[in-house]
Amino acid sequence: MIQYISTNHLNTSLDERENYFKRLCRNTNGSPSVFLQTCNRVELYYGDGEVPDEVARHLFRVVCGLESAIVGERAVQGQVKEAYQKALNNGMKLSAGLHKLFECALQIGKRVRTETQISQGAVSHSLAAIEIIEQQHMDLVNAHITIIGVNKLTEDIVKFLKNKGAKVMILANRTEEKARRMAEPYGIDVRPLSEKGDFLKDTDILISATSSEQAIIYMEDLNTERPLLAIDLAFPRDIDPAVTEYNNVTLYNLQDVEHKVQDNIAIRSDEVNKAEQMIEHEIGVLREIMERRRSYKTVRIVARSSKLSQLQVQEVMNRLPHVLYELKIQQSFGDKHQKISLLDGKAPDDMFTRELDQALLRGEADIAIHSAKDLPEKLNDGLEVIALYEAFDKTDSLVSRDHLTLAQLPPGSRIGTSSQLRRKELMALRPDVEIVGIRGCIEDRVQLVRSGKVDAAIVATCALKRLGMQDEITEVLPFATHPMQGRLAITARKGREDLKTLFSKGSIL
Repeated sequence: MIQYISTNHLNTSLDERENYFKRLCRNTNGSPSVFLQTCNRVELYYGDGEVPDEVARHLFRVVCGLESAIVGERAVQGQVKEAYQKALNNGMKLSAGLHKLFECALQIGKRVRTETQISQGAVSHSLAAIEIIEQQHMDLVNAHITIIGVNKLTEDIVKFLKNKGAKVMILANRTEEKARRMAEPYGIDVRPLSEKGDFLKDTDILISATSSEQAIIYMEDLNTERPLLAIDLAFPRDIDPAVTEYNNVTLYNLQDVEHKVQDNIAIRSDEVNKAEQMIEHEIGVLREIMERRRSYKTVRIVARSSKLSQLQVQEVMNRLPHVLYELKIQQSFGDKHQKISLLDGKAPDDMFTRELDQALLRGEADIAIHSAKDLPEKLNDGLEVIALYEAFDKTDSLVSRDHLTLAQLPPGSRIGTSSQLRRKELMALRPDVEIVGIRGCIEDRVQLVRSGKVDAAIVATCALKRLGMQDEITEVLPFATHPMQGRLAITARKGREDLKTLFSKGSIL
């Protein structure tokens, strides 16, 4: 059963949340879970199987901003998404129930903000910080302002301060380069955090919002002779509360800021009611999905070991969110024999499917998911293609050093490919270059370009997009491509009409 534990602004103090955060960070045992940390809460979602309505309701309310100290605030949607993605990127094998819970949560969060006015006029932490500064009657034009941390919150504060006429601002961060990228459009100075003892002695207004797990500003860092307004928007806190022992320091922490703005928030009850009705509907949708899952047997899938292949499996199974599946990773003949060239026409026709076919025929898997262009011209007699999905992009792209286009590459440039068709198309346009046979996964081919072993490579555009590597594309080429490029194919043993029916949705067969 999916469960969660939560400590938040409704049931704990800021001190208690910080202590709980530290304990949880120390005691996390690496079990599949999603760890959510926001300004107001620390939560852990874990388990397998059923998703109780109360668990779904809580997370849905969190992602919609209904459980935030500032009701309707927008930042929590991104924080939930980031927590989910971090769990996936850390190699967590999340249960099917956890996957579906977070997918539905992000969907309802987006719907509520699109279809209601719950976030319209909501007071953000950045606006609250500006309001506090204004209520202190600070002279923003002449004040020396230090902002610590590089994120959306601090960038919003910089924008607001600029609009209010602030002239003297410093942006400090542990990573100076990240600070420079954020500061450049606003023309403000950048300092490394290691120099805090220097720039803080002249600071009138200090705003800090980093992701540090412990305080970064202590009493000894401050000028005891200069009045200072400090606003700590971080969780855990960036500024040691002991600094208030100095009479000239006024400190607002996250909880103070949220209390400060409560009187200014007028949330329309009808918009909250709309959001709650939408949440209840989404809980019903999730319940129906989980019930349908129980009616299907787990589908056993075999696929190649590359990251691209596993993303293709996810792409296919996202069409069937109610179907549970197990994935078996299998190296193909082609994966094991990287030195075989595909350019001389001597490679086995089934070099990328042979081992996967055998797994199907031995009954070790129900289906295999392939890039359709990897299928041999003639399938094994005991197998058939039961579904074929259309490509979202059929083009080829050039990946090159220094992002030189095909026309800009100098004569004699070494261009890598594993396709006879691509070689033919390339030679028609640039007969003065050298064609080099390259093998390996997409990431390896791109690395060959980056390392200078080849000057460029031709890669399927859809593969780069599936891997999130669009930035590597120099240009899309005017090539004729393989007729199956970008398409995904599912093979199974003949006679599996149940699987044909299951995967027929969206198939072009």
